[in-house]
Amino acid sequence: MPANLTYYIFEGVLTGTANGHMIHVSAVSGGGGGSKLHGGNNDTNNPHSQGVKTVEGKNHVHGGPIPTGRYKVLTPSRNPHLGLAARLDPYDAEQAKHMLGRDGFYIHGRGPHGSDGCIVPMEQFAEVMAALTKDRGGVLFVLEAMGGDRFV
Repeated sequence: MPANLTYYIFEGVLTGTANGHMIHVSAVSGGGGGSKLHGGNNDTNNPHSQGVKTVEGKNHVHGGPIPTGRYKVLTPSRNPHLGLAARLDPYDAEQAKHMLGRDGFYIHGRGPHGSDGCIVPMEQFAEVMAALTKDRGGVLFVLEAMGGDRFV
């Protein structure tokens, strides 16, 4: 049975089931959160910043958290920049319309750069990747907050 996960932006929690086991870990998204060199900024886990795109260059600006919606979680594989990572693709054409002009999201481990919208588990990363590998991916729901609250 494929993994079935939910990520709550505001609370910074990745939860659900994968490989028949419950997953409940702290995770960050956006604003450079998860960086091993610096802390995140005001866009980390900020539902208001979902549309903030990464700006490259001398004054790098980190992107905001992953946009809400439903995603396909692909089987984890080695990425040349992120290491072991599970790509997150829009689940369908309807989700693709609500990406706020953003793409290229993953679940990946902590590193020097941190998150530009990817989901970065702050604990049990190896266990999450092993479970996703055994399930060959699954589905991820991204919500603004627990309880269905919306930030407007």
